[in-house]
Amino acid sequence: MSPSIQRTAFLLLATSAALSARAQDEDAPEPLGIRFRLAGRVQFNLKASFTDTQVPLSGAAGQFADGYVLLGSSTSTSTNAGAVSANPGSATWNWGYQRADQVAGNELTLTRFDQVPRVGTLDGSGGSTAYGGELWAMYELYSFRSFKKRTGHWGVEAGYGFTTFDASASGSVSGTATRRQSVYSLGGIVPPSAGYQGGYFGPVPGGPVAPVVDFDPVRSSAVQAGGINSLNAAVSTDLHTAKFGPWVELPVTDRLTVGLGAGFCTIYAQADLRFSESTTFTGNPAEFGVVTQNLSVNASRADWRPGFYARALVDFAITPSWSVFAGGDIQSNSDLNFSSQGRGTSIQLGSVFGAMAGVQFKF
Repeated sequence: MSPSIQRTAFLLLATSAALSARAQDEDAPEPLGIRFRLAGRVQFNLKASFTDTQVPLSGAAGQFADGYVLLGSSTSTSTNAGAVSANPGSATWNWGYQRADQVAGNELTLTRFDQVPRVGTLDGSGGSTAYGGELWAMYELYSFRSFKKRTGHWGVEAGYGFTTFDASASGSVSGTATRRQSVYSLGGIVPPSAGYQGGYFGPVPGGPVAPVVDFDPVRSSAVQAGGINSLNAAVSTDLHTAKFGPWVELPVTDRLTVGLGAGFCTIYAQADLRFSESTTFTGNPAEFGVVTQNLSVNASRADWRPGFYARALVDFAITPSWSVFAGGDIQSNSDLNFSSQGRGTSIQLGSVFGAMAGVQFKF
């Protein structure tokens, strides 16, 4: 959050204390009490970015995108006949796979893709300007004599604002990917249903049988092909803002006043993230074995983001109770970051500028 906003808030508090002391020493007017303000609001400099943060698959042997064949514990092993004995390392129960089409006859095929092109980070567009509204309640603590003996006021204020913020991004990048594929012998077993995941320690004597496969693949291959990665991302956000702090009002003429305020600001952000990504391999699709990979991601997050605000308004009185005003402010709050399946967004809420106009009623 911006140090300049914090300094403004502290300066305003000090000014308010000085005015309070002066008001107690002088014959100050009676306070007016409570005011309400209703305003339309435009915010600028809201930003969002989107990132493919997927962690690459481990390069360890036996790790694949659709399964694994890894060493199990060396203390015992389970043969497919159900006996438990010392593990010679030629077979393992620590294996798994995802889809039924990976099994053909007595063989299990596992596949991984390396160096797949990724779009990476994209800056969102379309959301820098956002529209909403605010409602303020202001309590006057003291009145004081100001310029040309006109009456100034200071007190505390609390406000609620609502703004919607939408941003989107799209992009594509080309590169070369490598498909690595290994085929393992099932040793004549009927494999468990797709989605099976064996464990490292295997069975215990007298427990359920854990099927094993050969640890070393029957054959392996690596094929390269050109690919294009395309990404479309969007985020929709509702921003509920609460503010609390001191304010001071300084008269310029009998009808025109300048108001300043600063204090604590917190935003409750409710965000919905949508990713649509596809990778099309164009170099040698028949041998590569995959034409297109598609991924859709939807994620949501709601959280509070603390910060500070500072504002300045010009108010013109129409009647003793009603007036119109216009002005601007700056907010600085911490960013909202979240991700799912390696795809994420950062909603940047620091140094957001606002312009507002509305009406005030006081009694």
